[in-house]
Order: sequence, then C-alpha cells, then structure tokens
Amino acid sequence: MLTLFKPFMSEVLRRILYFHSSTEELLNYFPPAVIPTKYGGTLSDYYMADWLKKANEQHEGFTVKGQKNIFL
Repeated sequence: MLTLFKPFMSEVLRRILYFHSSTEELLNYFPPAVIPTKYGGTLSDYYMADWLKKANEQHEGFTVKGQKNIFL
C-alpha cells in the first residue's frame, strides 16, 4: 500500500512516516505499557475516548507550530 502512495508523498512526509514490519518491532520504539496486549505490549484495558480526553488535558497548553495541540 505504501508503495502505491509513496510517489505522491512529499520528501518530508516520507521521512516522518515509518511502517513497522512486525508487532515485535514496535517494542523497539515504544514502551510496552503503551502498547495493547494484542500487539505484544502490557496495556490491558483502554478506551479511546478516555485516552483522548486525558491526552487533551495534558497537552492543551502545548502548541505545534503556534497552533493548539488538540486530539479530536
């Protein structure tokens, strides 16, 4: 799929995006506590709505290039 879209992506976007080849490889980049158990981590229960609410509370004061950092 990436091969199909790669020619249309900017160089910056190509450098930013990285697709992991296996779930085990995720553990080289992220701590097990933030990866759900079905992907090899230790995070057992999570609800996306709760996670997004918490993320917004923790990051609402930070900006990204002058714009508010808000997860929808």
